[in-house]
Parts: sequence; C-alpha cells; structure tokens
Amino acid sequence: MNSSAQFLNASEAASRLGVSAKALRLYEQRGLIVPIRSAAGWRAYGPDEMSRAGEIAALRALGFSLAQVARVLEGDSCGLEPALAAHQAVLEDRLRQLVGTIGNLRDNLARGKAPTLGELARLTAPGSELTVAFHLPWPWGGERFALDRVRPLN
Repeated sequence: MNSSAQFLNASEAASRLGVSAKALRLYEQRGLIVPIRSAAGWRAYGPDEMSRAGEIAALRALGFSLAQVARVLEGDSCGLEPALAAHQAVLEDRLRQLVGTIGNLRDNLARGKAPTLGELARLTAPGSELTVAFHLPWPWGGERFALDRVRPLN
C-alpha cells in the first residue's frame, strides 16, 4: 500500500458506506469485492474498492439480492427492470402518502386547526417509519426480507 491515508480499514469503510463490516466480509466471500490485504493480513479498502463497494451498497439499497448484484456487476442488466419497477412503486407510494398528509394538514388548517411541530417535521422526513429488514440465511442465499412502514407502538 502506497499511502495509508488513501486506504480505510473495514470498520472505517463500512461506516463511510453505511453498511456493516460484516456486510463487507459477505461481499468479499461472494467474490463481489476483493479488498487489499496489509502485510499483517488486515483488509484495506482503497479508492477502487470503495467505489466498487459503493456500487454494491447502492444496488442493495434498491433491493437487489447479492446474486442479482453479482449479475449486474458482470454486465447482465436483465434483472434491472423488475428491481427498478419495484423501487419506483415504493417511491410513488411514499409520494402518495406525503401528498395525502399535506392535504390533511391543509384541510385542518382551513378549519382553523394548525399543524403541530411534529406533523410539520414529519414532512421533511418522509418514510421515517420503522423498517425491519434482514437477510435470509441459507437456503435463500442472503435474499433481503423487509417489513416496511412498521409504526411504533408508543
């Protein structure tokens, strides 16, 4: 490694990417990324590895499984259409919710009921409801399972 300032350890790389260090190890196990190894055997992520890991994280955020990510990174775009259609549906649903919320606030305002600060703050953080998600183990091969819009009980 030429300059250690250019390289990040697994924890730093994961933090910058918004993923866990375990996710980076899983990407490596699946052959999606090959981090550089220090003389002591520690994983190090330089600009190229960070760029590749960023692509993987972005595809995962769109809901791609690791198998789908591998195919896309190999140049197979066949799985893109359904994934993009699903992502579009989620965004359109969020937009409908936000438009409905604003409509309700405006209706209440017209009746003399001012919105609370919490209601206004939620407008700037759409989709802030809890999402429960995890990756299914074998035999599902790391497929992502998610329950979206789980509302807090209290």
